[in-house]
Amino acid sequence: MLLSTCFAAQAQRPSEVAKWNAELTGTRANAQSARLSATIMDGWHVYALSQPAGGPTPLKITIPSGSPFMLAGPIAETQVVRHFDPNFNMETVYYIETANFNLALKEVDAARGEILPIDVRFQACNDRLCLPPYTMHVSATPTRR
Repeated sequence: MLLSTCFAAQAQRPSEVAKWNAELTGTRANAQSARLSATIMDGWHVYALSQPAGGPTPLKITIPSGSPFMLAGPIAETQVVRHFDPNFNMETVYYIETANFNLALKEVDAARGEILPIDVRFQACNDRLCLPPYTMHVSATPTRR
């Protein structure tokens, strides 16, 4: 039974551990804002935007080139958990259960389309193992007035 439990944990995919969603939360002339959120599986955590270098892979949120939008300012993140992790021999910074982010956006080319692509690179760990860093592609459709 222990062997099957270990196998199930090792077979876990990052896209199953953290479910990402994006939605547009407002419109104004040549600008949008988006809310990006993650629901994190029980027993797992995802490292934060503010995770210091030299340890696990920090979260990175980007808008791919060629998008009709670009980031217009810093990304506001949800509250983090800080914990000294002896495996990395450092304080780690991460999210548990949920993570929410507000993205200020600026429209750069309306002719490029109506889809807002967002790339989310993250690393998830539990108390026994870390999954390799993974990039999730999320998208939202802007609302026009």
